[in-house]
Amino acid sequence: MKIQKILVANRGEIALRIIKTIRELGLDSVAIYSDADIDGIHVHNADEAVFIPNGYLDQDQIIQKAKEMYVDAIHPGYGFLSENADFCRKVISAKIKWIGPDPETIELMGDKINSKELCLKEGIPTLLKTTNAKDATKIGFPLLVKASAGGGGKGMRIVENKEDLDEAIDAAKREAKSSFGDERIFLEKYIRKSRHIEVQILGDNYGNVVHLYERECSIQRRHQKIIEESPSPRLTSSLRSEITKSAVTLGSKIGYKSAGTVEYLFDEDTNEFWFLEVNTRLQVEHPVTELVTSVDLVKEQIKIAEGKKLSFKQKDIKQNGSAIEVRLYAENPKNNFLPEIGQITSLSYPDSKSVRWDIGIKKNDVITPNFDPMLAKIIAYGETRKQATSLLRKELENTHLAGIRTNKEFLIKCLENSSFKRGKTTSDFIERESKKLFVERSKKDVDILMKIATLWTHEKTKEENTRLAFLPRNWTNGTLPKSYVEYEHEEELFCYEYTAENQKILINRKLFERISTSTASNIKLTPEGITLQLDEKFITAKVTENKNNITLNDGFGDIVFKKLPKFSDPNELIIEGSLTAPMPGKILKINIKKGSQVSQGEALIILEAMKMEHTIKANTEGTVTEVFVKVGDQVENGADLMKVE
Repeated sequence: MKIQKILVANRGEIALRIIKTIRELGLDSVAIYSDADIDGIHVHNADEAVFIPNGYLDQDQIIQKAKEMYVDAIHPGYGFLSENADFCRKVISAKIKWIGPDPETIELMGDKINSKELCLKEGIPTLLKTTNAKDATKIGFPLLVKASAGGGGKGMRIVENKEDLDEAIDAAKREAKSSFGDERIFLEKYIRKSRHIEVQILGDNYGNVVHLYERECSIQRRHQKIIEESPSPRLTSSLRSEITKSAVTLGSKIGYKSAGTVEYLFDEDTNEFWFLEVNTRLQVEHPVTELVTSVDLVKEQIKIAEGKKLSFKQKDIKQNGSAIEVRLYAENPKNNFLPEIGQITSLSYPDSKSVRWDIGIKKNDVITPNFDPMLAKIIAYGETRKQATSLLRKELENTHLAGIRTNKEFLIKCLENSSFKRGKTTSDFIERESKKLFVERSKKDVDILMKIATLWTHEKTKEENTRLAFLPRNWTNGTLPKSYVEYEHEEELFCYEYTAENQKILINRKLFERISTSTASNIKLTPEGITLQLDEKFITAKVTENKNNITLNDGFGDIVFKKLPKFSDPNELIIEGSLTAPMPGKILKINIKKGSQVSQGEALIILEAMKMEHTIKANTEGTVTEVFVKVGDQVENGADLMKVE
């Protein structure tokens, strides 16, 4: 059956990416949206869009709307209902094409326990695992607690010793239940120095299965990938042949159809690899495979769903050049990578020829705790890994994103890191390189950037003050102190003074005149920021101010300064000794009561945000004198939770 109209049962960047291929094929697209996404970028890019009141998990309503709009096929993207066998069956029963594998395959491979047992029977290397906590000692510590029905780091815990096992299992079950509706978990051996290697496969309805080589996705935080690349810098040609052959063998054995990914854990020291799981959907990191093989995976998925044979054989697929992808998240790397919310007040990026943006956000979008915090994927392609790394780094450095904290600067540090450049990208990368990855800008750079911010503030104020536009710069009918601006950055206070002199501005950091005095001239505001000559250097910078936060980009990454008000807010209240929410979320569990004695490190409150649990622990021993929240409360970032004295 020829497909003419496709409903995309997803949102954000992946919905937009699928819609792009649908348009290129000359087909019609239908987007769905919830209350939170009425102004979503995917909604405005589809040919048609339909409202789903209960959100992206309402299977029956999605199918009903698809029937009403005479849709031929549904593409689920990733996440949400993409690996839900029941939804797949309902779609097929409604005589609508499912763009993905059969429900039986989804059911078998989506269950990590059953899929591992199948691989054991087929002789595919598989790590030791158990569903019985009593057998944990047989596997040995450290081990991983993992959700059987899902991935993405949800329902996953590293357990170092027996004493922490029960708590980790309980938390993993709750998180798995919340994310996947299935609380089953299993225990698996944890390999500290490993690589995460996955193989992209494609299968049609006629038994043909091919691979599109491998991706390496070893750099992860909180068990979620943040950097992916193809080819892996570690695999030799013989290892590549061995691991891709294993993936094709498994795909053929289960009669795999559509696009799928076979994931492996690779031991850095022994060159052994073990089967982890099969993701029966499009992967977040699929663009790196598309760039090195020149195969549009969504296009192939649609053709397979139409009943067509694969148009190429294994020998036709080549792996050329190098592609690297980074995931741009709304999160704070310095706060254990916890999610952030807020409004995007400014967004601009070069969109260079060799860099691909899969993005689902735009200026003025509000990032809420209701969905995964990933904002975009940025993918660079080069003839060599070195070139791809350099292109991607420069793209990120020249990206200006204000209004919400992201991991952008952390990603730049990763790409600059010498270990990354040498391909030393094992799963312990962030822990191993942490001292280098969290390095701040030099004091000299910060000094220059604060001067630029101060000059921008001065010019902006002057431009907006139309009543006094007739007065010359720095005019006064009396003696006034120097103008100044105060900032807070990395818990340090800064004060910059400036004064006009012969069409120039002299500016310096207070009490540090000898090392920081500069002369600014040729100052001009631009729609995006400011241009000026500072001493003997010409500078162009993008500047955005939002709620006293100034975000500035000089071509080497964003930096944020908090501009302090001249007068303090008398209504601001700080409760000494209080525990505060590290992010917006819902109070899931409170472990103690008012009057309880607590010890340092004790788990006090469990907060759920973006479908993941976060434990709030006591930072000191003492007595709980106040509890400001109750189970079920929605709290904002920084909200007082309880007081310990």
